[in-house]
Amino acid sequence: MPLRRWQVLGSIFLPAFFCLESCGLKQRARPESDATVVVRVGMKGYTKADLDRFFDSRLSEFRGSSAADEAKSALLDSFIEEKLLLSKAEQLKIEPDPQVLESMRDKLSASGGGTSSELKLDKGLDQSMAESLKAQEYLRDYVFKGLSVSKEECEDYYRQHLDEFVRNDVVHVREILVDTAEEATKIQASLKANRNRNFAELARHYSKAPTAADGGDLGTFQRGELPEEFEKVIFPLAPGTISKPVSSQYGYHIFLVEEKILAHQQKYYEVEGQIHEKLLLERQRAALDGELAALANQIQVQVDRNKLDFKYVGTRLASGGGKSQ
Repeated sequence: MPLRRWQVLGSIFLPAFFCLESCGLKQRARPESDATVVVRVGMKGYTKADLDRFFDSRLSEFRGSSAADEAKSALLDSFIEEKLLLSKAEQLKIEPDPQVLESMRDKLSASGGGTSSELKLDKGLDQSMAESLKAQEYLRDYVFKGLSVSKEECEDYYRQHLDEFVRNDVVHVREILVDTAEEATKIQASLKANRNRNFAELARHYSKAPTAADGGDLGTFQRGELPEEFEKVIFPLAPGTISKPVSSQYGYHIFLVEEKILAHQQKYYEVEGQIHEKLLLERQRAALDGELAALANQIQVQVDRNKLDFKYVGTRLASGGGKSQ
């Protein structure tokens, strides 16, 4: 999915507080010079401070990116698209649910963003959360209303894409990790004497791995998900058997394969929910694309590129959806 569209879906579909949690007091305290309008969507103007607040709460996803201009351009496109949706929401007089807004403040407060009372006083942040909620409610109650996927559509997709639902070999693995080969040999002897039935108990007593408290339970893995040196030892094991000690930078590992499921074609009932979610999301994306295209033709967007601190390389302003100064 193109970076721009992924960001739009992420910033609008997800509850706004997930995107705003990282916006601390430092980011919210902007100099007075940031009050200059940089973006105008319809009759509403947005300042550099508005943009920075939006960027600060989302740029963590692109930290260390070698393409900062591309990342910020994608975020600017997302900002514009959210405000296009907001403009329509306000035309319809949609108001955010006060309880949801209060819940967002509580979650932001719990993440270290200040007390709930302080957040209420931060008009810029409070407005940003309220506007995100309005846009989300517009999508939910108008753009996505009535969208559905039938069981027949899911079944048809499954039949036509069987190759997408072939599961690789899967193993359920436990481990014991110790510092020395001598310790590993002693544990291996104890396991052999007890036919490996005491593996979880020994893991709890002797393993230095984080999984020790869970009896060494690492969980399940498909081929390709484990380091190669572990995979070539683990996958040949039969259920209920243990490996020889395997050396790594962390020490000496002994692995137990509790269960093995060979590669197989997944049944429809195993993937029905996954297919339904995929098809519904595709339908929502198409509806969102259509709505944004319509709004971009109805509502004028202006951006003063001279006041941006990056080179815009996005598509929103180049596709007829706005103009720059």
